[in-house]
Amino acid sequence: MSIAEIAVPNLPYFPVDATLPSVLIVEDERKQRASLVDAFEAMNIQALTARSGYEAIRIASDCRPDLILVDGLLPEMHGFEISRFIRRIDADYHPRIALMTAIYKHTRYQNDAKLKYGIDDYLIKPVHPQLLAGLVRRVQAATR
Repeated sequence: MSIAEIAVPNLPYFPVDATLPSVLIVEDERKQRASLVDAFEAMNIQALTARSGYEAIRIASDCRPDLILVDGLLPEMHGFEISRFIRRIDADYHPRIALMTAIYKHTRYQNDAKLKYGIDDYLIKPVHPQLLAGLVRRVQAATR
């Protein structure tokens, strides 16, 4: 049993359509989460959502999304730590992880995020649809 299963035992299962790329949005603010879901759905990308770190780890483990977009500052667990846990789920699972933040803007944080926590992309909030489209293109290029 994982730490996520202990902390959040009754999470619903979110089936993923295997023909479409998928994204897991980890954001505790409802309006921001809804805005990101709308942006991805406009690109025909299935969007799963999580409001906490434990929920995100559980969904990532169960559904294996291609892209994980995680807020840097969440109530239960920091976005950096969520990324570290997701990187350790399985040696064969390599999602693209993007951290979004309005606080940790300095280059030092960006370098730490990539080197210590396995974060691939670092986005400063507000996140614009063009940046999300770029993330999707990088995921698609990596899966070819």
